[in-house]
Amino acid sequence: VEKPADTENHNICIYYPHTVGGGYKALFRKVGNQASRYYPPPAPDSSKPYTPVRRDTSFIYEDFMSTGGTDVKVYTIGPNYAHAEARKSPVVDGRVQRDENGKEERFPVLLTPDEKEIARRVCLAFGQTVCGFDLLRTKGRSYVCDVNGWSFVKNS
Repeated sequence: VEKPADTENHNICIYYPHTVGGGYKALFRKVGNQASRYYPPPAPDSSKPYTPVRRDTSFIYEDFMSTGGTDVKVYTIGPNYAHAEARKSPVVDGRVQRDENGKEERFPVLLTPDEKEIARRVCLAFGQTVCGFDLLRTKGRSYVCDVNGWSFVKNS
């Protein structure tokens, strides 16, 4: 996973190994009902590069974590309260699931005791009473992959 170091830049690339078909998926801020797009590898006889080399900024590289197709959004109000919602990951098919009012579909989820402790620590570490972050659940563990500012409360 290749993430721009600039936290306002949401143009993330996930590069897939040849063993699973190759290519890459570009993730971006939602545009209508799209949040990502898959680009297959070029044909073997093509002169095109396998994947584009992005050199326009600095990047952070992370291992890809398979989550079973969901992301968990956690919202805290102080270190002792957290609410969590799951949504379909943009990695699945790039389409945003929306309800009849046009809002992204999310479903309440219960946090484990360990996730509640993670929420408390994130809230305290960033010194914000109101805080939002994303959790990835994989292989029986949870990992913070993004901490958000105030933007997550827009239109709520």
